[in-house]
Amino acid sequence: MKNAIFQYMVVTDKVDERGMIKDRKRGELYLEVAEHSRRSFEQYALTIGADHHYADTLEFVKSDDSTALLFECLRVIYDPMFDQYDKVLFADTDIMVNTNEDIFDLCEEGEVFGVLESDYVTSGGGGYNSWDYKKQNFADFSAKYQYHDIPVVPVFAPNKPSKITILNTGMVIWTKEARLRARELFMDWEEWFFAPEEAQYHMSIMNDQPYISGQLMQHDFDLVTIPQTWNDSPHYVTEKVFFETAKMCHYTGGEWKLDMLRHIEEGRFSQYYKQ
Repeated sequence: MKNAIFQYMVVTDKVDERGMIKDRKRGELYLEVAEHSRRSFEQYALTIGADHHYADTLEFVKSDDSTALLFECLRVIYDPMFDQYDKVLFADTDIMVNTNEDIFDLCEEGEVFGVLESDYVTSGGGGYNSWDYKKQNFADFSAKYQYHDIPVVPVFAPNKPSKITILNTGMVIWTKEARLRARELFMDWEEWFFAPEEAQYHMSIMNDQPYISGQLMQHDFDLVTIPQTWNDSPHYVTEKVFFETAKMCHYTGGEWKLDMLRHIEEGRFSQYYKQ
């Protein structure tokens, strides 16, 4: 089996328009964090015998909008360079590797693999599924999907039940069969993102996550969920428990990226990451 990992980070002026993160310019912080993540995954790829590809320029997205940039992750589907690989892991650039275990060993039966937003368990007990407890959020997600004739597919046991199936697209493994099917079947992402005003909502709905999740459900892809530890965030009661548990440490949002830099400086990843 020939597998690969793909990451990218592109910063435009629009990124800084979203504001500072404490005393750091957003774009500069994103680039610093991305460089550490790139090197972390390069070393991990060598350990598990996979190829690692990193991009710092846009090839697929032709917009400088800070949310539109997220759709560059679709390059794993549309770039024929990836056709040589059996499985491709797309990984965000705010993730640090905290394991030597091979993530591709999890991916035997299925087409697409990842963690559902509703399956996350945080220190407070909840997940990232705001649509399950905020009526307006569910109404907005449903309206967006309905506009594009995408079904709203709930999550059932054995996963945590949820009103909508939303995959966290910061860590997704795609089989070759899934990538080729998606290339043929997925709706053009620009139809989703640049839709008329009546189909525009908060960026949490307009980004790649609901789009990809909706396409997977609409076209009946075999989506297999993997343990949270493979795409985990520092929401644990203590940092000690976080590092004992998480195999892939995902510093989503803004200020968590500052924690990532602090953890690197403290040597928390020294077993797996050589600076």
